[in-house]
Amino acid sequence: MSSGIRIWSAAGNLELDENSFTVRVVYSALVQRTSGEARTRFIPVSGVDPSTHSAVCMPVDNYGTDAQDTRNIQYTPIVTSGGVVIYFGQPGAPEGAPMGVLRAQRLMVMRYR
Repeated sequence: MSSGIRIWSAAGNLELDENSFTVRVVYSALVQRTSGEARTRFIPVSGVDPSTHSAVCMPVDNYGTDAQDTRNIQYTPIVTSGGVVIYFGQPGAPEGAPMGVLRAQRLMVMRYR
């Protein structure tokens, strides 16, 4: 082992070592679409790469109960080299398609191994 940490259980079993799959949050912020904003926004996050990172947007407010209501659209994050592109609606949607709500959502960028 060149570097890392090993954790054993009370019974002496190896539980976590330098080869274990782990996830670490490297960026977390509230993202909110403003009225009249473009369909996308780039958020720079240093060191982010699609091969080692993933992202998710989670609502922080209650959504309505109607699944067909366009006000309930979740933002879509796409990890790129050096940051995350937030789509306020479906990526590749035609102009005029519904976009996400004006409510804030939590963007979490995670590094995985």
